[in-house]
Amino acid sequence: MKRILLILLIIFLLANCVNASEKIEINDVKFEIPSKYSGGEISDEEYELDNEFSIRCVDDDIIQAMGLWASECESSKDLNIENHPVRHFCQYNKYVNGNHSHAYFASGQSVYEISWVGDKINSDIKKLIKNTPQSEIDDDAFYTALDKSVDLYKQQRKDKLNQEAEYNYLESKYSSSNPKTHDDTRFRQILYTYYLNRR
Repeated sequence: MKRILLILLIIFLLANCVNASEKIEINDVKFEIPSKYSGGEISDEEYELDNEFSIRCVDDDIIQAMGLWASECESSKDLNIENHPVRHFCQYNKYVNGNHSHAYFASGQSVYEISWVGDKINSDIKKLIKNTPQSEIDDDAFYTALDKSVDLYKQQRKDKLNQEAEYNYLESKYSSSNPKTHDDTRFRQILYTYYLNRR
């Protein structure tokens, strides 16, 4: 009888260890991390477990945070999880050798990103979103803000490519006109003057 009780106690303890979750706080919002995503590190208001899973608040960097994923994703879907507007992106990621998802959702007055390996919003991800404070951001306003962020990201990328192309053109023009006396200081002055005159 003692053996049976001991075995049951061990099974109970092991079951609790397997189902143990980790509690973290990001931007004053509490998240209960499922056991399969526990063991990560929290720093700078971000929780991360290798390349497999992460949660962060993207209020200060939404353009860069979602711009790349939104402009290169293979699929996206808008949905609502327990009064939280959510936009889900998915694409193949060679670093994890599989699909990688990003869900952007509103909680309170903030926007959060959850990233994980997989192509679907599983029950663990739904639970994480569901258990945060309800969104104070209107669904239409949330999706419009995300769309504008993607448009701004694409414009910034285009401007940067155009600027790099102009720089390369001017550098090659200056280098070919002064092949023996190429001076980086002088070249920077020419570029600075060029860009000032364009404004």
